[in-house]
Order: sequence, then C-alpha cells, then structure tokens
Amino acid sequence: MTYRQVIETTIKEVYPIYLVKNLLKKLEARNIISYKEDSLLDTPYVFSNGDGSKYHPKYDKDELLTALSHKEADVISLIQEFEYDSPYSYSVLFQVNGNWTDTLSAAIEEGHINSTTAENFTNDSLSAGILNCKPSHKKVGNIDILKFSLHLVGYLPQETDNRREIVYPIICLLNNDTNMLEIRFEKAKGYISNREDGFYIKKVQEIHNKIEELLGIELVVINLSPIVKYIKETLNDDEETEVAVSAQALEYHTGSKAILDTGNNDNMILPLIGNLKDILVNYDDLFNSNRETIEIRELLEDIILEAEYLSDHPWITLAWKNEVKSKVLKVKFLFNYQGQDFSVLQYYGNNADSERMSYVTQFIFDNKQKFESQTE
Repeated sequence: MTYRQVIETTIKEVYPIYLVKNLLKKLEARNIISYKEDSLLDTPYVFSNGDGSKYHPKYDKDELLTALSHKEADVISLIQEFEYDSPYSYSVLFQVNGNWTDTLSAAIEEGHINSTTAENFTNDSLSAGILNCKPSHKKVGNIDILKFSLHLVGYLPQETDNRREIVYPIICLLNNDTNMLEIRFEKAKGYISNREDGFYIKKVQEIHNKIEELLGIELVVINLSPIVKYIKETLNDDEETEVAVSAQALEYHTGSKAILDTGNNDNMILPLIGNLKDILVNYDDLFNSNRETIEIRELLEDIILEAEYLSDHPWITLAWKNEVKSKVLKVKFLFNYQGQDFSVLQYYGNNADSERMSYVTQFIFDNKQKFESQTE
C-alpha cells in the first residue's frame, strides 16, 4: 500500500466522526477546500450532489476522502499535524535522567530522527514495528515531541476482503522544565491489535527502550500511587475544589472488594464514604452529645479510614470539574498496570485535547514535587 492508501484505510476504519469533522473544518478555514462555489476563491469546490442542487456539508468520512483525493499533500500534512494535538486515550509518565538536547540534535543530523522543519520533509516514516521506526520530531515551546508512526495490519473476522492497514501514531513528549517523558497512545480495535496479549505493554516497553537508545538517557518509572494518595489527602470537600475523586476501587486486607463511583452525581460525592463524611459534618453536635454517640462517630471514622487509607487501590479516577457537565475531564489512574511497574492514565471522552492532557501532567508534576518535599 502507498502512504495515501494507508491514510485512506485509517480514515475509514479508525477516525471517529468528531475527528473527521474537526479536520474538515480546519481544511475549510485554511481555504484548502470549499463548500461553496465561488470563482473568487482559489479553492477547489469538490463537493456536489450530482444534480446541480445546492450542496449542504455533512462533515463525514466521504467528504474527507474526497478532499484527500483532490488535495492529497495538504490533507496528509494536516492529519500529521493534527496527530500531535489529538486527544489520546492513554498515557504513561517517566522521569528522565540525563540531558537529551545534544543527542537529539545529533540523532536528527545522523538521520535517525526526521525533523518536521527540514525542507525535504514530506510525511512521517511508517514502520511495522518500533524497533525500526524513524520518529518525526517537532518542537513546541519547551517540549520536544517525537512521533512514532506505526503501520499496523489487522484482519476482520470475515472470509473475504478482511485485511486492513492503518497508521497508528504514538507520541512522546519530553518536557525540558519537568524532565518528564509522557507517552500518549490511542485505543486499537481488536482486529488491529490481533487480540495480542499485552499489546499496549509491549508498545510502552519498546518506546521506552527506543528512546533511551536514541537519546542516551535513562527513563525511570514514576510511582503514581503515593502521589495520587497525597492528592486525595489534600483535596477539600467544598464545591470550589478543582479536582475530586470520581471513582475508586477498594481491596480490603480481608480479601473483600468494592468499587465506588459518583456516576452522574453533580457534586462528585463518592457513595458510602462521601455520605458518611457528610453525616459526620452535618450532625457534629449530635455525635458529640454523649459518650455513646462519640463512640459511634469513632466507629464511622474507622470505616472511612480503612476504606480510604488502609485498603489497596488498584485504580482511582480523578475528575477536573467544569460548569458544563460534558466538559468534565475524568482520568483513571491504573496503578501497576497489568502487573507492570508503570501506571497508565486513561482519559475518558473526547474532550482531553493535547492542552488539557498537558495540564493534567503538570498537575501531577506539581503534586509530585510537593509530596517529595514533604517526605524529605
């Protein structure tokens, strides 16, 4: 398959509608395509109903594929650019030991990394695996971004026409201010990952090894569990708190398990624990009325203590509040992901663009600094 053909298949098989619409809107805003026939515009009018009637934009995959066939270079360039800013479902964080500035420049000069600012750069290099993949480099402010574009092949569960080839980007953000590396990647459909066990684990490990080799640095796993626990302990229960615990899994030392989830609760109060806290606060005078009620309060506090601090938490979901419910950002922290030494951040919904993901990463770094200064 040619590069364009793989892009076509990727659009058909992978791209969600909101992403397609976003791309078409950007193409229109840049006058690369037009939805209206105007001789004054130097923009191809590539859409029509066939009968001469007025065409109404649908912002669907067919339109994006039509745009690709007419303005191939511009559409591919936009897609490659957009992959740096797209929302991703997962991310993994590492601490960086060593300086990568000089080794990065050397790797670009030696042809091990493609620079997107080079005059001869046209498109990303596709590779079947990370080991032989030549990443593309882009500099945004204080962040160096490496993009690994994988050419994955999968098979649909059907007898004929079952082969599918797509581009699967993985982006890696090296932050010069925090000395952190963030690996971002998307969900892969089952037939694309071929139901491979540990598909994401292998990709993270391979990226980890590849970047260490390319840049001559050491990547150290960040233990997020105590950091998130610290964040929980510093959260206020009032409505002005920016972050709230939206859900969490509990594993008691007795072997029993529980999952608490706020669901669509506007005030982000966890069931059971949040309810007990509210009761203790709202009926403080009642609980202090005599020795027996004080003992009841202490028993309830013990239940909260065991649930929040003495039990294990395989995962916790934090929510960044917003007045608009649909814009609430929820991030699930999967500690020691599937038995690995690293944790995975899972982003919910399609509102976690690059900027908001970077905000969460910075929030984690800031609290990591506070936690470590507290334990020194």
